[in-house]
Amino acid sequence: MRNCLTARLLSLLLLSTVLFGCGNFRNLSHDIEAIDAITNQYQVILSQPASGSAVVIEQIKDINKSEVDAYDGIKYSDNIHLHVSNHIRYLLIFEDTNQDLTLQADEAFSVIHLRDYQDNSTIEVSLEVNQNEVPSAFVDRSLSSLLNIELDLVDIGTVVSLADSPFDRKNAKLGMWQPLKFLLEDNAGLYFLSEYDPNKIPILFVHGINATAIDFAPLIEKIDQSKYQVWVFNYPSGLSLSLNSKGLNNLLHTVVSEYKNQQLHVVAHSMGGLIVANSIHQCRIGHLCDFVSSMTTISSPFGGVASAKQGLEYSPVVMPAWVDLNPDGKFITDLFPANSETHIPHFLAFGYNSGELFNTKSNDGVINLSSQLSRPAQLNADQIRGYDEDHLSILDNDDLFKDLSDFWLAAENEK
Repeated sequence: MRNCLTARLLSLLLLSTVLFGCGNFRNLSHDIEAIDAITNQYQVILSQPASGSAVVIEQIKDINKSEVDAYDGIKYSDNIHLHVSNHIRYLLIFEDTNQDLTLQADEAFSVIHLRDYQDNSTIEVSLEVNQNEVPSAFVDRSLSSLLNIELDLVDIGTVVSLADSPFDRKNAKLGMWQPLKFLLEDNAGLYFLSEYDPNKIPILFVHGINATAIDFAPLIEKIDQSKYQVWVFNYPSGLSLSLNSKGLNNLLHTVVSEYKNQQLHVVAHSMGGLIVANSIHQCRIGHLCDFVSSMTTISSPFGGVASAKQGLEYSPVVMPAWVDLNPDGKFITDLFPANSETHIPHFLAFGYNSGELFNTKSNDGVINLSSQLSRPAQLNADQIRGYDEDHLSILDNDDLFKDLSDFWLAAENEK
């Protein structure tokens, strides 16, 4: 482990945070080790990439029961990194040729027993059609009917106020440096700011790193409560963006399965925009997020954050989020696939007031404009608007709220 004195000399904390000392790294190291003890990481590599179809990976505890505990998808690629609970025993991997998230007997598949990979994190898979060996408990059963997601450490649908403890500023730091403790202290979940109303359209807010939903308070106060209901996703921002994206997908699947929502708007700030974009990219496989009417990203670093790359190179302990925020990393590269068949209306909002007296820097005081306006993000966006605001003040901009309201209405009319 590199000397902590070196760490103090580096500007490694992301998105307007600063290092508080070696204690943070000790806490982070402890939590990462604890998480690693209850999870396993694998890289699944297809021997032959699927042509023109998705490959679905179902995580299963018991291959003889009709239950799927989690899922992932591969599209336009031949590999994927998986973070799997150590309770998972099998991976059922199949080529979903008609993209209905359902294994048919004539589709190529493979069943992986993870017991065989205790000393090897790389799983090379060859998919073949074998109607005699296909696991009958999963044939012709849609993924949505099989999912049995366990969410022991998160709240779903609890009615809260933004003044409640999960949204306290100290918990923002906790979620970054001690993500497991954040989870164990019941700070994570998809919360409602009012009792659920089937006649109101949900708007889900997703915060950034070292933040909580309280950052959205100025924006939330402007919302028409007679038409909309507000949900917020609170999560430990130090964990990998991939894991938090999967967590968001699991929560939304659980809520929508219960309430049968037909419309939902998602609004994300800063790093939260990357989580939402990746979450939607994943759930597009099989059209599991057709209920999402629109997504709005505000001041999001779609081109990555340069200090994250520094963190990977020099930090005594690597925060998992830095890996995905690395401008040269796979997460950023794969965020907006160029050949996606489905599209959810995307409003991209950016700020350009650096807070400097003469405003000589091309950023919002935290995120460079070159990152907020990366070319793939611009090509994905249906509407792009800039505001003379810094990284946080943009959330209290009246023009932004007016533009947002118009965008929501247009998206609703298209459903």
